[in-house]
Amino acid sequence: MTDQIQEIVVEKRELLGKAGRRRVPEGKIPAIVYGGGTEPISIYVDSSKIIEILKSKKGMNSLLLFSLKGTKRRRHVMIKDFQIDPLTNKLIHADFRRTDPEEKIKVKIPVECVGTPLGVKQDGGLLDQVIRELEVECEAASIPAKVTLDISSLRIKQSIKIGQVDLGEKVKILAEDKNQPIVHIIPPKTEVEVAPAAPAEGEATEPEVIAKGKKVEEEGGEEEKKEKKEEKK
Repeated sequence: MTDQIQEIVVEKRELLGKAGRRRVPEGKIPAIVYGGGTEPISIYVDSSKIIEILKSKKGMNSLLLFSLKGTKRRRHVMIKDFQIDPLTNKLIHADFRRTDPEEKIKVKIPVECVGTPLGVKQDGGLLDQVIRELEVECEAASIPAKVTLDISSLRIKQSIKIGQVDLGEKVKILAEDKNQPIVHIIPPKTEVEVAPAAPAEGEATEPEVIAKGKKVEEEGGEEEKKEKKEEKK
């Protein structure tokens, strides 16, 4: 289903360069619209509306309809790029590309996993989301907001692969390896207890060495006693 396309009234920017930047109308930002086989046009656009679009579900993948103030000119566009002032954190400029709603374009859409996998909840496994966005090709008016995956039934060593995702006939997922997992459940990490190595055949263990040492000391003590007896004689 095609979402409702938001219409935004824009006005042409007559003054360019520094003079144009000094005379930006209140609440507007300078912007450029290009592409579509025609010359670029400099405009002013409502900054609050563009921020609203950027924060929406589709974000930069949203299809907009620009209406040029004082004329009957209307054109579909998409946000191509934007600039934020690093000091004020405010939107200060934007670039838009003319786009036909039926034109097939390539965009990246986010992947959202919902639910708690059985392999995590019951078996102590770990969730590993390998891919967080997918590149797709579709008409500009049919771009999905996101890919939603229900992962609640996944057990340990189970996964959802790219080839298992169906976004309908109008949306083609661009991926060479359809067997690549998007998300999978890996076994829990276990601590392995290392047993001490057994001594080699014929090799004395530490207690035996101590025992032999003790015996030698005792034997040495008997000899000393004999020597002392002989001296007394």
